[in-house]
Amino acid sequence: MNIAIAGKGGSGKTTIAGILARSLGRKYGRIIAIDGDSNPNLALTLGLPRAELTRLQTLPRDVLEQTPEEGGKTRVRLKVPAGEVIERFGTAGPDGVKLLVLGRVEHAGAG
Repeated sequence: MNIAIAGKGGSGKTTIAGILARSLGRKYGRIIAIDGDSNPNLALTLGLPRAELTRLQTLPRDVLEQTPEEGGKTRVRLKVPAGEVIERFGTAGPDGVKLLVLGRVEHAGAG
């Protein structure tokens, strides 16, 4: 099952995603949470220690490949199996949740 949380800024998406991931993790185990926000804070909501936040790995761009398609569109795919990406770049959190952080703004003007 895949669940996506979307909405306007400040509407509580991160809080809802964190509560949902931890609740499902307690009940079912192995949950993968993906933080796609340029200002990732899902780790805090999942209960990871604040001191670990700067050490979280982000998904490097070189695990993706772009393939041109008809009509000028481009398809983006993983170069390696999803399980390997999760294993290599995921961070284990409480309640059976593993976190993947897609990226973050490293300095002002980079977002």
